[in-house]
Amino acid sequence: MTLQAVIEDKAQIPAALAEHYVEVDGKFVLDVPGMKTQGDFDNYAEALKKRFSDAGADLARKGGASLSRDDILEVVTGALSKFKPSVEPGNGKAGDGQASGDVAQRLHDLERNVASLTEENKTLTEERNSALNQSKDTTMRNALTEAAMKSGADSAGVANLVTLVQQNFELTQDGSTVTKLDAGNGVSPNMKPADYFANIARDPAFRMYWPPSKGAGADQGDGAGGGAGGDLGAGNPWTKQGWNMTEQGKLYRENKPEAERMMQAAGVKLGATAPVK
Repeated sequence: MTLQAVIEDKAQIPAALAEHYVEVDGKFVLDVPGMKTQGDFDNYAEALKKRFSDAGADLARKGGASLSRDDILEVVTGALSKFKPSVEPGNGKAGDGQASGDVAQRLHDLERNVASLTEENKTLTEERNSALNQSKDTTMRNALTEAAMKSGADSAGVANLVTLVQQNFELTQDGSTVTKLDAGNGVSPNMKPADYFANIARDPAFRMYWPPSKGAGADQGDGAGGGAGGDLGAGNPWTKQGWNMTEQGKLYRENKPEAERMMQAAGVKLGATAPVK
């Protein structure tokens, strides 16, 4: 980061450096002991111009037109030898070198501190954002899980169901979970989880998550023809032989590409209500 010697607007001063700036004539100037200001150099230039003017007058009095180059150089050199301004940009004295070194070291230390604080702030910001996102995700999943369970969804498939529909939801400023304004896919905006699950419970694509109540014929059909699809193996939770909604949800959360590969191998699509017969 480059330090500015003069800043017009106080708001532009980095917070870590505010104590090192002082207000001068409505501007904010970097206050470093021993550092020359623009005013110092302006005074130096003005004094130098005056000496040259005096030298010019001396040349005129001596008939400058008839003087040789060496004569003119002698007059100018003599004028400059008498010029001893209170502020010199560097005259070779040990004190000047020490002062310049001190200023450079202070500026270096300030820049190093600013760089360190900037990097520390970046790290803290990233950690804060990560924690906030994780907290939001947990809050949303908890709200959706609770609403799904109250709607009568099968507990064995709730985790999978929440994973499938979570992309349609967001957290409001007060921490409520509602459907997004631009969720799409026919999802009405600003719906509460309870209303959302009440709607999709009647959708054939999600009927598998709300099994019929136990009774006559409730479980018929799943046990017949056990050999169909068995050649794909029970290790695939989307096959008829290995159909397992809990494992489907777990695999989809932990390894989405692998889950999609298994669904394709089993011949089913995301949201399928039953395995391929």
